[in-house]
Parts: sequence; C-alpha cells; structure tokens
Amino acid sequence: MIKLEKFDGTKTYMFPNGQVATPEVMRKNYSALDYFAHIIQVSGNTCMAIQELGAMRNIYKIDEALTEDEAILAIEAIINAPEPEPAPTAEERIASALEYQNLLAMPTA
Repeated sequence: MIKLEKFDGTKTYMFPNGQVATPEVMRKNYSALDYFAHIIQVSGNTCMAIQELGAMRNIYKIDEALTEDEAILAIEAIINAPEPEPAPTAEERIASALEYQNLLAMPTA
C-alpha cells in the first residue's frame, strides 16, 4: 500500500540509498519544495518519491475544490485501488465456447 504525505518541512526521512534526508537536505536537493505544495511517497520512513501536488491533481483529475489534505487522500485512494480484472481475450472466449459445446455433446449417463 502506497502512503502519501504532504511535505511540511518538519519530518526527517531517509533516501533509498540510506542517506538521511533532513528538511534542509530536502530543500537543498529540491528547491521548489518551498514554493509549491509537494507530496512525498513514503515507505516507513523512506522517501520513495517527491511530486508536486498540482501536477498530481492534474494526472489523477482531482477536483480543484478539494483542500490539499482531501486531494492527497483522493490521490492515495486512486493509487491504492485494486487493478480491474482483465477482459477475457478472444481466444479465451472461443475456448470456453468450445468447452461448453463438448460438454453438451457428451452422452448422459
């Protein structure tokens, strides 16, 4: 399950390579953090990704009327939604129909 947090500049994370990501280090590496709202994808205390919230709203078509916290929850729900079952292929449908025909053609006991 993917967890998203809003960057507020108070929490220290760890980068996947093991380096400590203090708020100062994060700001140094990602200077836009202080100008736009950003969300951080976390796994435990590890910062897996940093994305600008406005861009994520556009990608996932999140209503602009939602607050930042509501938008983050909506994005998280979309990301964590289960994959839909794939539609059967033409070959699977044909195989199923042939199997059914074979069952109908079997003599009854």
